[in-house]
Parts: sequence; structure tokens; C-alpha cells
Amino acid sequence: MQKNSFLIYHEYREHLKLLTDEQRGQLLMALIDYSEAGEIPELDGITQMAFSFIRSQMDRDSEKYESRVAANRENGKKGGRPKKPKGNTENPKNPLVFSKTEQNPENPIKSNDKDNVNEKDINTLCKADANALFERLWKAYPNKRGKGQVSDAKKKKIAEIGEEEMQRAMARYIEELEQQTWKKTQNGSTFFNSGYIDYLDENYEKPAVIAQKPKNNQFHNFEERDYDYDELEKQLFERQIGGNHGTEELT
Repeated sequence: MQKNSFLIYHEYREHLKLLTDEQRGQLLMALIDYSEAGEIPELDGITQMAFSFIRSQMDRDSEKYESRVAANRENGKKGGRPKKPKGNTENPKNPLVFSKTEQNPENPIKSNDKDNVNEKDINTLCKADANALFERLWKAYPNKRGKGQVSDAKKKKIAEIGEEEMQRAMARYIEELEQQTWKKTQNGSTFFNSGYIDYLDENYEKPAVIAQKPKNNQFHNFEERDYDYDELEKQLFERQIGGNHGTEELT
């Protein structure tokens, strides 16, 4: 089943504020084309960046939608939601928590015993989330070099900062590159290891646009003059003729 719509979130406001009205219109049409036909547009740098962020969220929403559709389809084949078996050993006040005197027969760990939670499983889940976030950000970053140089600790730090703020930091950096074209884009490894720090909410200061001064001419102290080269050549010729006459008289 194909979706005939997609979600727009309030958090997109921060990205859209960086665009002109024309760029916003191009972005909207690109999102509609992607939602309908999966087409990837050709946009300018900062508009492409905004598209990549929103596209990632659209892909996640589509995956959730497809999962719900598949689950509903399977439940329909089984005749609907299964009924609870009689004589269960769950806590009657909370059917999802087993009582202290009973255990899950498939898992000897008591469901209400927090001390028995496997810390390794939690760490594995956090690492997977951090890696997934990094992959989304890496996909949107323009210079994809040095991916293997970003450690798990750096990815975890990025996850602690949060996806929305990292997206804003990337957008600010791309906008600065477009304004200061002489700057070279950092490798992805450089940006995600430490380059993003200056572009976070608490650190970022928008640079003033400074016009480049023309290079000084090393002969700027000399005054420019207009010369009549024909007249100069005539005077030089007359001096040469006069000199020759003087030589003949001496001989």
C-alpha cells in the first residue's frame, strides 16, 4: 500500500529559516516528488542539506508505517488480536509485570527485578542507536572522507548532543561555506571528531561577511601619466640626427 502523504514536523522550522522563499518552494516540490516517486532532486548546497535531513525522517516514518501495515495484516490472518490465556501467572494489577513469587518460564530473570537487567544489552542498544544516528548524519554531509576515523566514543558524544542540534550545526557550516567560497570543506572525519563544536547552539556566532580587499600594487606610489609615444619617438629621432651632424663637423 502506497502512502499518499508525509509528515511535516515543527522541528523543520530551524532548517527552513536558513532558506530563501525560492529555496523553500524548491524544497517542498522536491519532498513531494520524493514521497510520490522516490525521485532524488538536484538542489543547491544548503537546500540539499535540508532535503537530506527531512528525507531521513520520511524514510523512518515510512518504515514504521510499513511495519504497522505488516503487523495488522498478520493479525488479520490469525483472526485478530489473540486472547489472554486463562490461569496466567501475571500480576493482576499490572499484566505486564510478573509477581515476585512467579517467574517467566522462558526467562528465569524476574520481570520486576531491575537489579537483574543485563547492562551489556543496554550498552549494545545505545551503541546501535549512536551508530544509526551517525550513519544518517554522514549520509547528509558533503565530504565523505575518513569515515573509519570516527571512533565509537565520538559517535556516542554526537548521540548525546542529539540529532536536531547536530543537523543545525551541519546546516550552519554548509551555509558558511557557501558564503566564504575560499574555504575548503572539512573531511567528514574532521567535522565529526571536533569540527562541529564551533557550530553548536551554545558556541555558534554567525560571521560577518567581509569583502575581500584588492591586492596592493607594489608600484602604487608612482603616479600614472599619459604619454604621447609618437612625440617621444620624434624627439629621440631628432636627437640622433643632431648627434650625427656634430660628428661630421668634427671630422
